[in-house]
Amino acid sequence: MSKQVIVVGSGNAAMSAGIAALEAGAQVLMLEKADEALAGGNTKYTAGAMRFAYDGADDLMPLLKDPEDPRLAVTDFGGYTQAKFSEDLLMFNGGRPLSPEQERLIGESLSAMQWLGGHGVKFEPIYSRQSFEKDGRHVFWGGLTLAAENEGVGLFEMELGAFTRLGGIIRYNAAVTGLLTEDGSVTGVRVGDEEIAADAVILA
Repeated sequence: MSKQVIVVGSGNAAMSAGIAALEAGAQVLMLEKADEALAGGNTKYTAGAMRFAYDGADDLMPLLKDPEDPRLAVTDFGGYTQAKFSEDLLMFNGGRPLSPEQERLIGESLSAMQWLGGHGVKFEPIYSRQSFEKDGRHVFWGGLTLAAENEGVGLFEMELGAFTRLGGIIRYNAAVTGLLTEDGSVTGVRVGDEEIAADAVILA
């Protein structure tokens, strides 16, 4: 029998969790407190840019919406190694070493992008904000090269499409007001006067 999973929220983290749970064979109900027009959380208000480790352009080409873009022939993406990603992240760690979670974030960042790409999320180079022209070439800097097509709104819409294609259900205007518990374990959620049981609850 399939596990019942509830995901609270509908932004990028929620959608990624929901899609992964569906891939694992679970039945997934996503609960979003906003109406359909406002769903997507903070994701919709971002540029949809993704920071991930890559060795060079060959890692990026399969992720692109338009691999035939003529600008690509005169673009230097450089590389953004795991070591450089680690160095940049350490700047925000207050002198602490990287946590196991941060190490995993870095080590699996490219595969996460490939996973999103496998679910129909398309990306575009961030020419306008992350590159400059030099000697007739577009040169990227800062390790931030790709963003989702149509930025955060596009990311949400593409992930929502993947989620529903896999059989996920999303309910709008469904604010979770509490967790159901039994013997110290979470067993579901409360939405207004309604109680919904689940094998797992993901707060995203």
